[in-house]
Amino acid sequence: MRSRHVSVVVHRPVDEVYDLAGDPTRLPEWAAGLATGEAMIHDDEFVVESPMGRVRVRFVDRNPLGVLDHEVTLPDGTRVHNPMRVLPHPAGAEVVFSIRQLEGDDDEDFERDCAMVAADLGRLKRLLERSPVCGVTRPAGGEATTAEIRIASPVDAAGVALLLHEFNTEFDCPSPTPAEGERRFDALLRRKDVLVVVAGRSSTTSAHGDGCAGDPEDIGFALLTFRPTPYWDGPLAQLEDLYIRPAHRSAGVGSAILDRALAEVRVRGGEELHINVDSDDIDARRFYARHGFSDVDPDSGSGMRCYLRQL
Repeated sequence: MRSRHVSVVVHRPVDEVYDLAGDPTRLPEWAAGLATGEAMIHDDEFVVESPMGRVRVRFVDRNPLGVLDHEVTLPDGTRVHNPMRVLPHPAGAEVVFSIRQLEGDDDEDFERDCAMVAADLGRLKRLLERSPVCGVTRPAGGEATTAEIRIASPVDAAGVALLLHEFNTEFDCPSPTPAEGERRFDALLRRKDVLVVVAGRSSTTSAHGDGCAGDPEDIGFALLTFRPTPYWDGPLAQLEDLYIRPAHRSAGVGSAILDRALAEVRVRGGEELHINVDSDDIDARRFYARHGFSDVDPDSGSGMRCYLRQL
């Protein structure tokens, strides 16, 4: 009998992942392979409609070890034990689901079950990594801007590259072409020391449920990098770029992106975030000051400057 461990890394704190994944009432939001309708309590079990018909689900008691094993009773009375764990991970949490080939299932059935679990875990990841934020954009005719904040993956390379190109073009800075940027971001977004946070219009969906690459409904992004430091166990973070499309400024989107970026830095163990700002960019300086950043050394009280040399 075959078995396989299917896992996904979620960029959120372990406790947050455990709480949501272990809440049977929220199964319909991500576990399409198990729950397609609202979960109801019946005799200490949760009864849900599933692609297989009405099933009963019983989770183990809450525990500090991240165990989310659950027993599913199928419509014909067959009981299936599903081992599931939420484990600490350097980037947040790792959800691991163990699949066993059921008696009577052939290899095709087993592979289909594995694919369904992988799809469900992908939905769980996207559900947890989204942070909705609402705001009103006044300068662009008063239209409301509702955005969802997500962590970019390689599929977003083209969209992020386009935003970066618009950013540099708006402020007359040298910029890679969108094609060059897409190629580079495709590689960068696969690295553990690079983080891109994207704001997308909430109406934007793709086959994966997220804003798709190159979609004009992506309205802003932040690019962060991480490097090792001898001063802490965790990395030192650097905010390289933060950009919001003009029509969606003054709506709280930039603040939401920055808040999510700070949360991600904390999840990765970072204890300090650096930002370089042009001295004559008064608006940016005020924005970062409002969010607790300072250009004064907290220990000595002296002003700080950034020096660079092109090579």
